[in-house]
Amino acid sequence: MKTFLEALSEGPVLFDGAMGTLLYERGVLHTRSYDELVLSQPELIRQVHLDYLAAGAQVIETNTFGANRITLARHGLAEQMTQINRAAVKLAREASAGRAWVAGAVGPTGVRFAIATEAERRRARLALAEQIDTLVIAGVDLILLETFPSILELETAIAVAKERGPRVPVVAQHVFDGAGQGDGGLAPAEVAERLVAAGADVIGANCGAGPAELYAAGTAMVGRGKPVIVQPNAGLPSSVEGRTIYVANPEHFGVFARRMLKSGIRAVGGCCGTTPAHIRTMLGAIRMMGGVRIDQIEAAVEAPRGPASGGEVRAAPAAAVPLAERSRLGARIARGQFAVSVELTAPTGTDLGRTRAQVEELLAAGVDVVNIADGPRASARMANLAVCSRLAAETGVEPILHVCSRDRNFLGLVAHLRGAAALGLRDLVIITGDPPKMGDYPFATPVYDVDSVGLLRIAAGLNAGVDPAGKPLGTPTAFVLATGAEPGAQDYDRELRRLEDKKAAGAELVMTQPVYDPRTLERFLDDTRGLGLPIMVGILPLASARNAEFLHNEVPGMSIPAEIRARMARVAQGPEARAEGLRIAREALAAVKQRVAGTYIMPPFNRVEAAIAVLDAVADRFTPAPRPRAAETTAP
Repeated sequence: MKTFLEALSEGPVLFDGAMGTLLYERGVLHTRSYDELVLSQPELIRQVHLDYLAAGAQVIETNTFGANRITLARHGLAEQMTQINRAAVKLAREASAGRAWVAGAVGPTGVRFAIATEAERRRARLALAEQIDTLVIAGVDLILLETFPSILELETAIAVAKERGPRVPVVAQHVFDGAGQGDGGLAPAEVAERLVAAGADVIGANCGAGPAELYAAGTAMVGRGKPVIVQPNAGLPSSVEGRTIYVANPEHFGVFARRMLKSGIRAVGGCCGTTPAHIRTMLGAIRMMGGVRIDQIEAAVEAPRGPASGGEVRAAPAAAVPLAERSRLGARIARGQFAVSVELTAPTGTDLGRTRAQVEELLAAGVDVVNIADGPRASARMANLAVCSRLAAETGVEPILHVCSRDRNFLGLVAHLRGAAALGLRDLVIITGDPPKMGDYPFATPVYDVDSVGLLRIAAGLNAGVDPAGKPLGTPTAFVLATGAEPGAQDYDRELRRLEDKKAAGAELVMTQPVYDPRTLERFLDDTRGLGLPIMVGILPLASARNAEFLHNEVPGMSIPAEIRARMARVAQGPEARAEGLRIAREALAAVKQRVAGTYIMPPFNRVEAAIAVLDAVADRFTPAPRPRAAETTAP
């Protein structure tokens, strides 16, 4: 996991929302010490953290806003300061389970610095030092100084935090009034300059009158040398029948989050009155700006749901259709027969004539399964659902539909999968998808409600006859669920953990990124043997030296060893280069053909003749299929 500051330098980050608001709504009287609840009601605090994680928060704050000795003394809890802060960090750590950074929340002591005596200031400084020291030792990822109305106390807290944890980032947030002024009438720019001079790593504003007011204050702090964070209240509170209500609804927050991030603010979240619903709407703005880490919103899919609306009871899962009965590919995998698929890219226009001719050539060679990618490298092409449906009907080929979570929201993904099943498409490759900024339309909004793990859970549920809300489908789907893997991933350990998660989510088959170094694939096969997942190795015949360099440097997940690139460089381009690329591809496939369940070949520029030529390497394992009839069902 990257450090908090590393992630913030690459894209916007989403903090959680109010703790006290949720505790009050869940029955805790305001006369209680909310900080002490980490000891007396830890499950209540844990659930608040989990709710914010499920909403997409990337940073969760410890329940320690008032856990300094001076504030705790008002409840007779001063001697439990250390115990409370340690327990709060432990709860947040356990809830996040590595999916989010944990911020040690520190609020003001209540000492009025502007008129306090020197002895009172020293007492406040000691209280801040004790709390921050405890949080740092307990293992927080950052210190969050929030809701400080006094600029003098905030500067003191920054200095203390840098002393107590010099390697722990310090986020400093000042409170501005409804007119956008800070302590003593300071303008936001003046506050920003003082916080930077004091040593804060991130500066900003929280609490206050609401999103509109803090938008003005936060944007005025941008460009002062440090990232800016804004965490507004849900407006000013109103009393309705004795209950404190905040009027800025979640949709309002989503709009302002987009404005804030477009104006250069780097982190957003919520303060008083905000809930997980507010944070979830802000998640869309984070995704739009390219800052979300998908592995942190899986909880939105994992979280158990209550009964469906209307009093319906969650449907019991139906018996899954056996793998061998779902598709020709499923039958081959189930029977241990070597499987082959060739990946084709959908046309950029609306004419399928050339793609159909390429499929006909593959069928004549005995290859009856093709992969159709879903906007590879974020390119705009004919919808692969239409391509797969027409090719199946017009040629009899069995298409594997790639489904990525980039372009459709949760509702759209569920509908898309149901549509694929209705069209008779049985084979899916579930992927997260390349971000739009890689493609021809970098301004397009990425959706990413779920990643490949979450999407696998949805599809596996449909195979069990229930939708994500627990409603029965009537007839279960019969998808073969494949997923991707990168044997040469830079973070190899994380790739293995992700593959374990994918299997748990329902993956039944792995299709790897292209591999050119047999040693890399051998290691991957050894390390994944215990998963029991059949693996189809990806093979991409190189077309030229330039093609090799492009794939190595520009395509995520691709790594071509230096010796392979050197071989291609010696022949540069043209027929000799294509021939050398084929030799390299055959060598890579021949080296592992006895250990894999099959191969899927990605010929450059849809040159199917290259894919057919690669099959020479597995002539002893692959039995060409008889040509299927057009409009033949995909079931075996």
